[in-house]
This record gives sequence, C-alpha cells and structure tokens, in this order.
Amino acid sequence: MQKAMLRRLYKLGPMIFGLGFLTPLAAQLLQSADVPLPFGMSALLAGFLIAMAIAIPAQLRGRWV
Repeated sequence: MQKAMLRRLYKLGPMIFGLGFLTPLAAQLLQSADVPLPFGMSALLAGFLIAMAIAIPAQLRGRWV
C-alpha cells in the first residue's frame, strides 16, 4: 500500500513542485521586480498561474525539458 501511494505521489511530482516551489518563487520575483499585475491580481495568484503554465506541460509530457 505504501508503494502504491509513493508511485502516485511520484507521478504528480511536477505538479507538487510547481505548487510548492515555483508558485512562491514566481510571486516573490514579481513582488521584488515591482511588476504591475493586471486586473488587481495578487502576486501569489500570478505566481500560481505562471507555475501552472510550466508544471502542467511538464506533467503531461513527463519531463521538464
């Protein structure tokens, strides 16, 4: 049962990495660069959108590059 759970988590690796690391990184970069965001969007939401734009294709292809 533990192996099956680890396999499922491993398959979701790009999504977990995108949510846990890329989202706050992109948000902090946007804040530190003082980038004006459209529609009054928060930096965290913009970071989430950027991270998911990177993580979803990686998840579908099965690789980052």
